[in-house]
Amino acid sequence: MQYYENIVKKRNSCRGFSTKKVPDEVIADVRAYYDNDESVLVEGIRTELKFYGSDIHELLKQHVGYNGICIKAPGYFVLYSDKAGHFLENAGYIAQGITLKMTEHGLALCWMTINDAAAVKKALGEDNGMEVACVVAFGYRDPKNDEKKAPKLTIDELCLGKDYRTDIDVSHFDHELEDSLRAAAHSQSFLNLQPYRLLVDNNNVCLVGLPSEMTNEYDTYLNYGIVMFNFYAVMWSLRPSAPRWSFDPPETDLRLPEDVKYVAKIRF
Repeated sequence: MQYYENIVKKRNSCRGFSTKKVPDEVIADVRAYYDNDESVLVEGIRTELKFYGSDIHELLKQHVGYNGICIKAPGYFVLYSDKAGHFLENAGYIAQGITLKMTEHGLALCWMTINDAAAVKKALGEDNGMEVACVVAFGYRDPKNDEKKAPKLTIDELCLGKDYRTDIDVSHFDHELEDSLRAAAHSQSFLNLQPYRLLVDNNNVCLVGLPSEMTNEYDTYLNYGIVMFNFYAVMWSLRPSAPRWSFDPPETDLRLPEDVKYVAKIRF
């Protein structure tokens, strides 16, 4: 429960940052986390993390934004990735770990929607042979910023039973699974729509995606990576031998509607 209460639960999106500079030693610690401790969703996909200052706001504002607005912040980080199978889910997974590390340092963050990844890379003058996978604004929350926390799904709203047409039965959940599901329910997503659900039985948790006309392709797959990281991070904090997420097909019929798609599973 400690990791959920002390870190995951404190992670809420910010649209109003102060101008206070983030200390170099904080950036260095986050860099060290990425270089040495960061877990990945898909092995073998090359990524690169770069930090930028507030001066790139003018370069970004035509190509990224939150609900059409490019948030001005003291800093931004960009995660670049080779384009391979599930690279966006992997990028969302990695970047969510970075945002939680920054949350430990008292920073606030906001994921930015990428409207044109190639244009972002050109504007930043990068030539590393990778795709721009995600852009996240960060800094200290403006004390005058009184925006309310966006509502998130409850476990009962997020979860279904062994298939899409079976209600969830939480009576048999142990605290490790329950805390991990709470963390998944607290995940950030574009406009906080949370267009996904978890199907939970005694042996598996399956992630499925719901249709969302307001969510573009990049945000859709980044969303999946974010929710998978939140679930796994809390599960791993309680059970270091916890298994990893897999994109292998489900072992049983999930009885999904035509417009709902299977994403991944984690087996216990």
